[in-house]
Amino acid sequence: MTMWTSLDPTEVTVEPGARAGARLRVRNTGDTVEEYRLSLVGKPSGWSRVEPDVLRLYPGSEGTAEISFAPPRSSDVEAGPVAYGIRVDPRENAAARDVVEGRLTITPFTETRAELLPPALLGRFRGRARIAVDNLGNTPLTASLVARDEANRLTFDVRPNAVQIAPGRAAFGELVVRPQAVRWTGAEESHRFTVAVRRAGDDTALDLDGTFDQRPVFGNWLVVVGGLLLTAVIAFVVLWFNFSPKIVSAAKEIRATGAPRPAPQGDGEALPEAPPPPGGTGAPKPGGKAPGGPPPLTDGGPPPPGGGGGQGGDPGGAPTEGGQDGGGGAPAEEAPEPGDGGNEQPPAPPADTPTPPPWVPGSPKDVIVEFAQERLANMSSSNPCRLQPGWSPGVIDTPTRNALACYQDAVYKDGVENQKNSAAIFETDDRGTLGRATLTSLWAQGITVDKVRVGGTSWETTQLTAAFWAAYNRDYSPTDFQRARTNAQYGIDHFRLDKDMTSRYSSQVEDKIRAYQAAVGLPATGTVDAATIKKLVGGSVM
Repeated sequence: MTMWTSLDPTEVTVEPGARAGARLRVRNTGDTVEEYRLSLVGKPSGWSRVEPDVLRLYPGSEGTAEISFAPPRSSDVEAGPVAYGIRVDPRENAAARDVVEGRLTITPFTETRAELLPPALLGRFRGRARIAVDNLGNTPLTASLVARDEANRLTFDVRPNAVQIAPGRAAFGELVVRPQAVRWTGAEESHRFTVAVRRAGDDTALDLDGTFDQRPVFGNWLVVVGGLLLTAVIAFVVLWFNFSPKIVSAAKEIRATGAPRPAPQGDGEALPEAPPPPGGTGAPKPGGKAPGGPPPLTDGGPPPPGGGGGQGGDPGGAPTEGGQDGGGGAPAEEAPEPGDGGNEQPPAPPADTPTPPPWVPGSPKDVIVEFAQERLANMSSSNPCRLQPGWSPGVIDTPTRNALACYQDAVYKDGVENQKNSAAIFETDDRGTLGRATLTSLWAQGITVDKVRVGGTSWETTQLTAAFWAAYNRDYSPTDFQRARTNAQYGIDHFRLDKDMTSRYSSQVEDKIRAYQAAVGLPATGTVDAATIKKLVGGSVM
């Protein structure tokens, strides 16, 4: 052995977000000048360092190195003891290398974030909301969910009433609010309530404020109409009983004058039906359409030409999957909706069943579609693809479909002609629909390399994780939908309320980036670069 080592102290306690240190002493017990290289091994190596990392010692001399530990205040650093080692590698005598072992204890910290989605409820008999609870600490979290109102005019049903969340994870609770008294008539009444999220063993609570606007069962207009009908009925009854018609019999006059009595008309039997007109089937039935009339308008657009026509959709646009440019016409009774490219859309599933992407015209209302609409509506006023006012929130209506098609064409053209993105948006998505590729591209808009750095916290990191979430999931489970819709609500709040939900660029984000880069053919570095952003904007999905 040509060296002697000592670590002081061998056990160190450090709080996340703070610093702690230890000292390593190395003595050259050999008879030649030696250079010792020092390096950290174990979990703390990512956020610890040795200074200096090289010691040059003469025979019999001794040197020291300072080891500093700086764990980040993040859920990625779990609380508890962690073993580490300092490897000492002699340059001249490599066989004498040694590892000095120590133990680092990381103290626990708690940080909880909760949100009520949505905070404002509206209904006649009940209102529904979700409670999202995020555990940002480094220890498991057990939290209870309790709802109350000061006026004691509401009843609450919270399921579950307690959640257990691992560090860095989130859980959701369902809240149903019901008024204790039904409001039959009058104006809307607003009730304020609070949801308390209380951590186990902690007396303090995180309060979430919400409102429930109770609508009357019968609106004011119905009361007015009912009053008018009741007034009309009363007036009719009064007129009916007060009107006495005068009945005069002419029998006496006829008997006195001897005038002949009127002869009976017919034999009292029903008249036979009239024969149909010759050479035809008669007039059209009431409410029917005259033969030869123009077909009805579809979706507010102009009627199709009488002699057939080409496929629908914008001319010159990117072809949809299975479609072709040009081609023959379709019969009038099977004419497609305007701008749908001639593709028949699948029937919409029931409203209570989550609709996986793509979202198409006829799909149920979804907050994910509403995020895409807000993203398109908040483009610059000079952008021709900007979604103009008049769209229906959460559904793929005609303005939304046209804006999506314009955006997809622009992304594809910019990628093919200018190489600014991967131009992969039409590989999985049809034109005018909201699929995974288009949703990934919309989330990636506005992300720059300088805003998403390792260890940083920003709104762009939230965008980045939402874009990866859309690119990862081929088959959406209920849990996938909860996270995707929570991300969509963050995006809506960003555009509509100027409220940003920031996220930290942690090791979990690095792992997601690394997996995405490997899947789309990029070097798996785990760091966001210009090539990764081009893939996301271009709609490259896994």
